[in-house]
Amino acid sequence: MTNKEVIFENLFQGIVYGPSSQYISSVVYDSREAGVDDAFVCIAGEKHDGHRFIEQAIQNGANTIIGTESKKLRIYSSIYKDISFISVPETRPALAQLASYIYDSPSNSLYTIGVTGTNGKTTVSSFLYSLLNDLGKRTGSLGTSGIWDDERKTEYKQTVPTTPEAPDIHRVLHYFRQREMDAAIIESTSIAIEQKRLATINFDVAVHTNLTPEHLEFHGTMEAYKQAKMKLFAQAKRAIVNADDPQMAGELIRDFKGPLITYGIEESADVSAKEIHTTLEGTSFKLNLFGKEYQVHAPIFGTYNVSNFLAAVAVCHQMDYPVERILSVVSAIKSPEGRFQIVENEAPFQIVLDYAHTPDALYNILNAVHHIPYRNLIVMITGVGLRDPKKRPLMAETAEGMAEEIVVSVDQPGHANRQEVINDVFKGFNEPLSSQIHSVLYREEAIHYAFDLAEPGDMVLLTGIGFGGYQVIGDEKVPYSELQVIEDYFDKDSCEKRAVCES
Repeated sequence: MTNKEVIFENLFQGIVYGPSSQYISSVVYDSREAGVDDAFVCIAGEKHDGHRFIEQAIQNGANTIIGTESKKLRIYSSIYKDISFISVPETRPALAQLASYIYDSPSNSLYTIGVTGTNGKTTVSSFLYSLLNDLGKRTGSLGTSGIWDDERKTEYKQTVPTTPEAPDIHRVLHYFRQREMDAAIIESTSIAIEQKRLATINFDVAVHTNLTPEHLEFHGTMEAYKQAKMKLFAQAKRAIVNADDPQMAGELIRDFKGPLITYGIEESADVSAKEIHTTLEGTSFKLNLFGKEYQVHAPIFGTYNVSNFLAAVAVCHQMDYPVERILSVVSAIKSPEGRFQIVENEAPFQIVLDYAHTPDALYNILNAVHHIPYRNLIVMITGVGLRDPKKRPLMAETAEGMAEEIVVSVDQPGHANRQEVINDVFKGFNEPLSSQIHSVLYREEAIHYAFDLAEPGDMVLLTGIGFGGYQVIGDEKVPYSELQVIEDYFDKDSCEKRAVCES
């Protein structure tokens, strides 16, 4: 895009050293990506402080540097007199403000939907994306499944797994607006909210799914975690709230000032479902929408996904779509990749993938598969090296007794010791020495081991963070494809001696 003049005193509360305005091409937070006429914002990360890379950004062509270390910026300004240095109280809000300004505040021209919660964000977003596009509202999505315009997955690089950094968000929203799209769904993580990546977006509606322990290695306490998610609703005009969630729903319902719709299955709600029946073809249930009842069959699986569906319906209703129109497109609704994904191949047993990597999500998927006929259930669970170690034994506690065979492995080890991660998981088993409980250090090998345990008529449920295209090992994002790992097992050249390949 063409350079845009930025008059700094109109945008920031801070001290400007050097020129009071610049024509800026784009805003970056990685000095290696700085180019001619870019603004570089010094972000303090977990391992590196952007202030250390000011020189690199300047050499790459940046004409504006924004940071918090006033003394250092003043010294730089005496050396580089044509470059603007701005000292601000916080760099992350400045990053969001400048990105929004450079891209002409694209969120203001789109109907914006923020979806937050421990579990269900990606599925609610996918259901909404599918429904709205089928209803004729051209909608894009940013989240764990990638960045999608109204037709396809885009090639935009996603440096953060779920909610991108502010410049990336506004760059994508600008692209949506250039395509003359109508709406954008943004999965909104608690960390992204706390880091103010969404600071300049006034959401038309915010959706709450649930709150269970997660990301405590970042937030410290459940209360801090909850309050981070609550902040999303402070910047939203309308709210959709899961009445079944005991951790957050009550506070939201009490404190939110705008129009609010509740949904739920267990508790009384504006949008609810009952008489839920799941088969391999999908789920049937009775939908109650503000007192009116409708019979629904949707290609979704499990009670928890009915709840996610209710959230999507509530948003559509909030957007003034008649229920008859919403239900007319339900048969084509699409679930995200890696969420109750049934793998189609010639194996004599069923294979289901699910992203469940929290105890609550694991409990939900285990209950869901129990509604589908099988002989024995083999489930693979994982401990996540990058997440709170206290959660690992809860995975074992949740799975024990719900499957005939349990295989324990490791996801996203980072710098964690794989055996220590598995040891943490095993602390949750009442009978860790049971012959039905197994451990395999590497996810790929654990999947193959689970398949070795399976016999005709069984179901193999592979849970954890296999979806996403990579595993974090050390500091590296190592490419990883779950479907390729599965395909490798059934490759005739590599499994000639396996009985499953001959069946």
